[in-house]
Amino acid sequence: MGQPVRSKGEKAIADYLTRHSIPYHYEATATTNDWFIFKTKISRPDFFLPQYNLFVEYWGLVDSLDAGTRDNYIRTMRWKMAQYYENNIRFVSIYPSNLSDLDHYFRRKFREVMGFDLPISRVPQTCPTCHSQILDMPLHIKWHNTAARP
Repeated sequence: MGQPVRSKGEKAIADYLTRHSIPYHYEATATTNDWFIFKTKISRPDFFLPQYNLFVEYWGLVDSLDAGTRDNYIRTMRWKMAQYYENNIRFVSIYPSNLSDLDHYFRRKFREVMGFDLPISRVPQTCPTCHSQILDMPLHIKWHNTAARP
């Protein structure tokens, strides 16, 4: 649904943003907030929402089973977060555990950072099983699974 990305978690976020008609740039550059003409690159966060001047970081390897990978990743993650705070860069952190209820977590974290609710409405989706227009697909799928049980 969304543009090609590097991981399943990023795909879930890209699809979420696309489904809710939230424009984004994938891997836009975050720079320091210097007064100089030549700003310093901090990183390339996963998503930039230009409408809100907000970055979205998906910290997908924070739960890596490999201790070395996880430790290096967390060290880099903390450095990036410190740079964002130091340069007054607004960002939302999404973790693998947030993907199970991305709408809830994204809206909550958006409100915490921006100070207002995400002004979007749910977009109806067509259920592939019954072809009904559905606003809450995960709930509808649970309903299908419960209704199918004897």
